[in-house]
Amino acid sequence: MGWLDECREKCRRVKFVSEQLVWDEKTNHLGSLKATSQLLDHNHASIPGLYFKGVYSPKPLTGDVYSFALMALQGRTHHRVFMLEVYPVHVVSHRGQAEWIKGPHVHLGDARLEQFTRAVRGNISMVSVTGWIERFRRHVHVRDNGDLRLTHPLSDTLFG
Repeated sequence: MGWLDECREKCRRVKFVSEQLVWDEKTNHLGSLKATSQLLDHNHASIPGLYFKGVYSPKPLTGDVYSFALMALQGRTHHRVFMLEVYPVHVVSHRGQAEWIKGPHVHLGDARLEQFTRAVRGNISMVSVTGWIERFRRHVHVRDNGDLRLTHPLSDTLFG
């Protein structure tokens, strides 16, 4: 089985958040926030090496950027399994070998192993941050676990 097939399988499995997300400052980027959570399987047992990672980066000149990722830890290396990156539609958000993508896009896999990247289509200008996190949840089958919720940095604000 190749890496992309493993990623698809990891995305298909139902997963649950194992802890309340806390969006803390990302030490290497001023103003950016990061949150992680270990994930649980259908029996609510920890899934070794599989976790959620979210990043929020305020960009005053171009517009805020969010990323929601399903990550796998293999040894000491963190590999992307699936990621939804939300950029404003006018911003180049991914520079591939064959094409550049503007706006929101998804990654399946990790460039160091094997990956597939494509732009998100649809009426994306009307999607809220909550809508983006719901889209991510549908792609990777992450569910809430009682009061433990998959959130974004504006979840508990006027803009959430």
